[in-house]
Order: sequence, then structure tokens, then C-alpha cells
Amino acid sequence: MLKFYYVFSLILLLSTATTLLYQKNTYAYHTLTQVDPLPHTQSLIKEEKYADAYEYLHYFMQFEYMHQDTQAHILLQHIADTRASFSYQSEKIAQGIRTGTSDELSGQLSAIGSDFFLIGDLRDLALEGTHYAKGEEVDKVLVSLSSIGLVATVTTLFTLGSTSVAKSAVSILKLAHKSQRMPLWLGSYLIKQSKKIKESKDISSLKPIFHHLETMRARIGLNNTLILLSQTKSFKALKNISALTKYYKKETHILLKLSSHTAQIHKQILKNTAIPTIKLASSYGASGFTHLLKGGGKHFIRTTQNIKSYTKIGYKGEIWKVILWLMKHLSDTVLLLIMGINTLLLLPFRPRKKSNK
Repeated sequence: MLKFYYVFSLILLLSTATTLLYQKNTYAYHTLTQVDPLPHTQSLIKEEKYADAYEYLHYFMQFEYMHQDTQAHILLQHIADTRASFSYQSEKIAQGIRTGTSDELSGQLSAIGSDFFLIGDLRDLALEGTHYAKGEEVDKVLVSLSSIGLVATVTTLFTLGSTSVAKSAVSILKLAHKSQRMPLWLGSYLIKQSKKIKESKDISSLKPIFHHLETMRARIGLNNTLILLSQTKSFKALKNISALTKYYKKETHILLKLSSHTAQIHKQILKNTAIPTIKLASSYGASGFTHLLKGGGKHFIRTTQNIKSYTKIGYKGEIWKVILWLMKHLSDTVLLLIMGINTLLLLPFRPRKKSNK
């Protein structure tokens, strides 16, 4: 009987190690853990970035594991109530007019409105002029944008509004700069172009940039446009991200964030993948996209369905948690070593008989 338990234990250990090794290298379940958005949402709330907090948490509510989370629903409602309050919206509108920047759409629109009607450009030029007179540092990018804005305003008036897109784009750029979302490459480019524009009174050199900004604003909204603009490192990158918004719409920047920009780097491969599958991959973070690219959409869906089934194994999935822990902490070398030792122990061993002389 003791021998039976000994052999059974060896077979069980060998089977377990073999299964873990296979599952680890075929499906890699241990690397697929869905993102918990609550900590990051709480962090955004502490920074009083309610608009960003709402958009981030709201994105995850489309997935079953968060849709069933009561705490997430309560937190989302709290953010929505705060943003809808009269005092909050009044403060944001006033902030937009006063400073020319805001993290809420109402404040951003008020900031752009003041710029569109010359008030903002004159205000910013006067402010920087004061800094210059006092010998203080002058914001060259802001001066450049205000100068370009004045030319765009005059051009808009003379063309009866046909260049209003340019004026709107300049206001978006000023908003990006004041909210520290202006990329370095674009700031340098605007400073160079403003000198030429002041002489020629022609803003056509900036039309490609204006076009992509307006396209993005129309597709994904003003705040998301500012976020994506801040992540560009060249005009080519701006063009690529603008094209990406055609597929991912308002969720473009969240998908890029969750995928660590894998969604942008491998956009041609992911172009043939269903959007719901891409979104599901994003709920697992960067590792989700790694699995999606490695095995394809069908394989990824099958893997996540398996995980969903396995989480029901044992009391509240405790056995599955143990399996995941083993896959995560036992290296391939250790598993192969266990398999090798168990195989040797299972081999029949018979001592050699001494020959009679």
C-alpha cells in the first residue's frame, strides 16, 4: 500500500509539473491579470482631476468584472455628481476665462472663446510684455502663439470666417501649452514659424498641423486631443495618432496608455482585429496586447474564456489562485528538474544479482 501512495505521488507531481510547464508556455495565464482601475482613479481624484478620473473609470465599466463591482459604481457616481455641481462648473468656467486653461470641457471652451475674440491673445501678449519690462523670463511659445493668433484673427475677419479653423487650432495649442501638454518639438517649430508669419502674414505653413488638430478634436473631443498631442514627438507621430483616432475614437488615448503604445506600434496588425477583442485585451494591460499579438484574436478569446472557467475551480477560485502562483514563481528550469527527477524515480530499479562462482 505504501508503494502505491509513493508511485501515485510521483505521478501526480510529474503530471502537475508537466501541466504547469505546458500551460505556462502555451497560454501564460499567470501574466494575464485584469487591471484594477480603482487605485489610479482614486489618485486622480486626490489631484482633483475629476474629468480624467471619470473617463478612466468609465472605460473599465464596460467589462464584466468591473460592471459587477459595487464600489466602482459608487465611486463613478460620486465623480459624476461632483462634476455636475453648479459650484464646480462655475469654478471651471471662471478658471478658463481667467487663466486660459482648464481640465474640464466647460473651462476649456471658455478659454478658447476668449482667445477666439482677441481677448486672450491681447491678454497673453500684455502679460508677457510685463514680464519683459521687469526683466523676467518671457514665455516665447506663448508669445509666438498669441502673435500667430492675431494674424489668424485678422485673416478670419478679412475672409469672412473662412479661416476660423486656424483660429480655433491656435486656441487649442495655447490651451495645450498652458496645461503643459505642448510637446517640445511643436513648441520649437511654432517659435520659428511665428517669425516668418509676422513678416508674411501667411499662416499656410501651419495648416497641416491645424488640420490634424481639428480632425482629432471632432473625433475624440478637446481634452483627449490635448492628451494625445502631448504624447507626440514629431509631426509624423501627430499624423499617425490622428489616423489612429479614426478606429479607436474617444478611447484612443486610454488604449494607448493601457497597451504601453503597443496599439500604435502594431496598428497594421491590430487593424484586422475586432475592436471588442482589442478592448478586452486592454483590460489586461500591456500583457493583454502581448498575448493578442502572439496568438491572434481567436486564441486570445479562448484563453480569457478558459481563465473565466478556471476561476470557478475550488472555493471562490482558491485552487486556481494556487495554480497561478505556481506558474508565476516556478521557473521553467525548476519545472523541468522536477519532471526529470520524478521520471527517474518512476523507472523500475532492480539490483544486480551476484553471480555464483
